[in-house]
Amino acid sequence: MSPTFDTRFVQRLRPLGAIVLLVALGVSGCGGGSGDGASPPTPVVVERSFDFGQGAGTWVAGSADYSPSTAPNDVIAEARALPSPFTGTGYFQSGTNRSDDLFLFIKTPVTGLVPGTNYRVTARVDFLTDVPTGCIGVGGSPGESVWVVLAASASEPVTTLTAGEFRLNIDRGNQSMGGANGLVLGTVANSVPNCGTRRWESKTLNTPATPALTVKADERGAIWVLLGFDSGFEASSRLYYQRLNLTLQPT
Repeated sequence: MSPTFDTRFVQRLRPLGAIVLLVALGVSGCGGGSGDGASPPTPVVVERSFDFGQGAGTWVAGSADYSPSTAPNDVIAEARALPSPFTGTGYFQSGTNRSDDLFLFIKTPVTGLVPGTNYRVTARVDFLTDVPTGCIGVGGSPGESVWVVLAASASEPVTTLTAGEFRLNIDRGNQSMGGANGLVLGTVANSVPNCGTRRWESKTLNTPATPALTVKADERGAIWVLLGFDSGFEASSRLYYQRLNLTLQPT
C-alpha cells in the first residue's frame, strides 16, 4: 500500500473518530441511561373532595362480615334522590344484618401522591340518617350500634372467604373499635331524642384527633379509601352519603 493511500485513509477516519467520541461523551453525560438526575417530587398536602350529589364517580360498593348462610340478600348501593325535605341526590346504601355483624362500604382509589410516602388521613363526611337516639333493637340500637368507619390502605380492600366467613383483607377494625387501617368516626344516630319520631337529618362526622390513620402510597403513588357503616343492629340500616372531604398530610 502506497504512502499516499495511507494518508487519505487516516484523513477519512478522523471525522468518524470524532463522532464516536462525541457519542461516548453524550452517553456518559446521560448517566448511562440511569435517569436524568432529577430530584424526586417533594410530598405536599393533598386534598380531595367527593360530592355524591354528582353521582358515584369512581366509588364502588361492597359488603363483608357474614357467612354464606347469613349473607344479606337486600343490599342496595346506588345514586338516589334525597328524601324530603332535602333536594338533589346522594349515594344511598342499605342492607339487612342477618349475621349480628354486617359491614357495608364504598371504596375508591386516590391517585396523584408521592410513591412510598406515608400520609396521615383526616376526613369529614356528611350523610343523611333518619335514626333517632335512644332506641332499643335486636342485637343493639339501630342508631348507637351502627358505626361509621373510614379506612385507608395501599392495597385494594377486597372481601374474601376466610375460615367460612366473608371478611375484608384489611384491618379496618370491627364495630365500635378501629383497626390498623381504619377509624370509627361515630354512629348513625341523629339528634332526635328518646327514640322519637323518625326524620331525615344531615349529620357530619370528622376523624378524631387520636389515634392517627396513616397509609403509605404504593409504587404508583396511589392509595385506597373506604367509607362504610358497621351494624350490630340485627335488622335493616340505611343512609345517604352526601359529601366526603379528605386531607392527606405527609408524615
